[in-house]
Amino acid sequence: HVDAGYGQHRVLANVDFRLEAGDRIGLLGPNGAGKSTLVKSLVGELPLLKGERINHPDLELGYFAQHTVESLHEGQSPIDHMRMIAPGVSVQEFRDYLGRWSFPGNRAFELVDGFSGGERARLALALIAWRKPNVMLLDEPTNHLDLETREALAEALSDFGGAIVLVSHDRHLTGLVCNTYWRVADGHVEEFDGDLDEYAAWLRTRNNKTAERRAA
Repeated sequence: HVDAGYGQHRVLANVDFRLEAGDRIGLLGPNGAGKSTLVKSLVGELPLLKGERINHPDLELGYFAQHTVESLHEGQSPIDHMRMIAPGVSVQEFRDYLGRWSFPGNRAFELVDGFSGGERARLALALIAWRKPNVMLLDEPTNHLDLETREALAEALSDFGGAIVLVSHDRHLTGLVCNTYWRVADGHVEEFDGDLDEYAAWLRTRNNKTAERRAA
């Protein structure tokens, strides 16, 4: 029974959302409907306006959003970032790990200042994956990623054994990763009994009705 939003502005009302081990949920909804608000509320980043958030004591959360990429430290390398989250681990182990994330050899020692958006996103995802989360909350993870990295991410998420909540405009990724959908629209969150094609049809109908009302 959660109300979620910002300050006095309520975006979502009376939300009941339950995430079980192994769930792979895609959040669908028009732009600005509150998908990111829901994710931030699930993470605990956004204080609830009303209601309660309860998590299992063994929860290990991995959260990726746009600001995750922006939080990388200028003037530091991928190895430096790894040291911050895992002090005491050998440099060789870091190099082996970063190599699997396409930072081979000396690339692991280059400063992030010169990295592209895709490289920064890839490093941010590597830092999250190192912690071995059992729940992943991903808000537009493919922004700035090239096609090859998108495919690698889709494969990694498909093999991930934990629960996933995904917000993405990448229909291919959503279809590969998710088997259940929840719709966020008009201030409400509800399970959507359909596939991505049925959601697209619902969205077209909704947009047509909106256009008709404006024309009237």
